[in-house]
Amino acid sequence: MTNTEKDEMLLREMQGRAIVVDLDWSPEQYENQLPEEEEPILPDRVTLGCQVMACDCMREIEDMEDKSDYERMEWNQVTTYYSTILVPTKIHMVQGPTGNYPRFWGYICQFFPETGDVGVKKATISLPSDLSKRIAAFSEDILDMKANPLKDSTVHMILTTYHGLEEFEIDGEKRKAHKFWNTSIIEGRRFLE
Repeated sequence: MTNTEKDEMLLREMQGRAIVVDLDWSPEQYENQLPEEEEPILPDRVTLGCQVMACDCMREIEDMEDKSDYERMEWNQVTTYYSTILVPTKIHMVQGPTGNYPRFWGYICQFFPETGDVGVKKATISLPSDLSKRIAAFSEDILDMKANPLKDSTVHMILTTYHGLEEFEIDGEKRKAHKFWNTSIIEGRRFLE
């Protein structure tokens, strides 16, 4: 990632703007739009990467035949270090042992670069404070939403990478917190009807 791309991502995050992608996109569309002598105009590398991951994720969700309830998941070693997209059907506050916290229901897509596979599950998982604070920086509304990602014209997605538990000390007491890196909001839009 170049410094310009990093600056653009940081600015987008600071302004609370999502990375906008086209859910009707296909790689062939760039080739078919222009005469042969012209090169296609591609979005920046970060947006193109998000475009491909969002479309792969939505394709996997659409192909799911599982009509079961949401599987209860936890952030653990299985979810560590892989790019993950959370596609919410709802997010809202629930009561936990130490107070209220945001909980996600929807589809969890994990990308496995060593095989090129995308794994998708219909699941529910907590949104730890490190992740929910980053989501709120983009939009508070996402933390209290209901959606139908298979039919809505705009689909919000949370792209992140889980990096496990980080140990820290406060007032001589050791504590642990879930850490997330490269968190972005992707706003997928459907233009075809």
